[in-house]
Amino acid sequence: MTNEEQTKKPSEMNSDELPDGAAFEDEFTRGFLQSTEETRPGYYPFLSGTGKYEMDFPIGGIIGEIGYSKENERFESFIIGVDHSDFESSIDFKYMPDEKGNEQLILETLSTSIDKKLDFENLELEGRTLYFAPFKLENDDFGYVAYIQNATDTGGIHIFYQSDCIAEEAKCSRLREEENSNIIDWLKTIEFINESE
Repeated sequence: MTNEEQTKKPSEMNSDELPDGAAFEDEFTRGFLQSTEETRPGYYPFLSGTGKYEMDFPIGGIIGEIGYSKENERFESFIIGVDHSDFESSIDFKYMPDEKGNEQLILETLSTSIDKKLDFENLELEGRTLYFAPFKLENDDFGYVAYIQNATDTGGIHIFYQSDCIAEEAKCSRLREEENSNIIDWLKTIEFINESE
């Protein structure tokens, strides 16, 4: 592969040059992907439409074009549908012009919107704070509500990550724990891009 081919974005490549997977097969989703080189197994580099954050994007993920919304660099909202062998997941993702200092109010609002009392943990990461709380619904769907606050600039990301295990029940009880760990690992990949950088 030549240097020119390596620097081409997936949206500029022919379909036979792309990895096999829903994220590259869907034209709209492919427009956000920055490379065909994995960031880690099964994930590829994603740059938001606002240019304000980046993350690892799952090969089995598709962003619904109809539900996609963006207002300049201030706001972006979309849903990622993810299919993989044992789970079907839906990730509701919103980038907002949140100010640092309003975290408690935002976490209360997130709890109210899912109609559950959530117990948020927080992790201080480079340039950001990640707040996350697990939930389980009556239909056995489960996942995390998360909020990521930019530590150096305006900007916050609201996330509802909901998964449904589609494997047999005996296998699901073991896999749910693994999936919860995978969700946390993915949340940690979301990083802000600040104007000063």
